[in-house]
Amino acid sequence: MNNTSVTVKGYVVIVPRAMDERQARVAIVQDDVEYRVVPRGAGIDLDDEISTLVEATGLLEESDGLNYIMVRVFRALEDDSWLEE
Repeated sequence: MNNTSVTVKGYVVIVPRAMDERQARVAIVQDDVEYRVVPRGAGIDLDDEISTLVEATGLLEESDGLNYIMVRVFRALEDDSWLEE
């Protein structure tokens, strides 16, 4: 396992549990890249942040073409994208 520390910024989305062997329930999507959240540590709390823009820092692991992040810390961000319209 080669883990790399990363920070991702994106929206929290639901991942169907039947589709993920690591039991990830949510993912963070940044620039069309999905980072599945391993349900440990601070990642457990992301289950309550569906559709929220967050910035999360943790360890990234790539496995079978999927990105997994073990979140150490995250914060909810203000979504001001509507100002650009």
